[in-house]
Amino acid sequence: MVQLDKSCPARMQVFVINLASATDRLAYISGQIGGPFERIEAVRGDAVPERLAANFSGSVSLLAGEIGCYASHLIAAENIVARGLPYAVVLEDDAILASDFHEVVETCVKHLPAGWDIVALSDVKSLPHCRLSQLSGERWLVRYAHFPKTTTAYVLSQSGCRKLLASRQRTRPVDVDIRYGWEMGLNGYGILPPPAGPSEKFESSIPKSVRRRYYWRSHPLRYLKGRIDGVRGLGLANALRAYLGNS
Repeated sequence: MVQLDKSCPARMQVFVINLASATDRLAYISGQIGGPFERIEAVRGDAVPERLAANFSGSVSLLAGEIGCYASHLIAAENIVARGLPYAVVLEDDAILASDFHEVVETCVKHLPAGWDIVALSDVKSLPHCRLSQLSGERWLVRYAHFPKTTTAYVLSQSGCRKLLASRQRTRPVDVDIRYGWEMGLNGYGILPPPAGPSEKFESSIPKSVRRRYYWRSHPLRYLKGRIDGVRGLGLANALRAYLGNS
């Protein structure tokens, strides 16, 4: 379902993931976007499209809601690839957008180096990072030592989509998998302070797991290598500044 306002100036493609029953959420996010966007029909964990089902056949550790959420983000990526879009914004329907959201994201894309895959836009913690360029006001394009755990709002490039969509078993929630992006070769960046975040207006439709899950324990050496490579990617001087909090 496409929401179009032809009186608005052309902007980058925006996809909103939304369950058919969540009309209040759709109205909420629509009012913030203030222009064209396309709604991605979110799926439930027990109704994953057949073409994606094999990705979750061994996902015994994932809750049904987590499987549905992951599949919905894969569908968004499929749309970006199918349209041949160089990149697009993906939003969950409970996102809060800052007043400068569109402006700062468009500026960010112009400042990104070649080969980027994903940009975190939402609710990122103060993770070790280095500043790359000032975007507007107090917002900066940054590179993280370790990518944040967030899928409320992000920009995904064509190459990022293909890496995310590569067929494999999904055993972690989508936000955790993206945080472990080194396993997919994801080249990730972010904006700080973030121009989006999750709203407290709505309760999550995905219940929390009753037990804490330590995903790194399944492949501790691979996890350690990924963490070390992330620090190396910043460069020694930037890494020192990042960890000392002076970036």
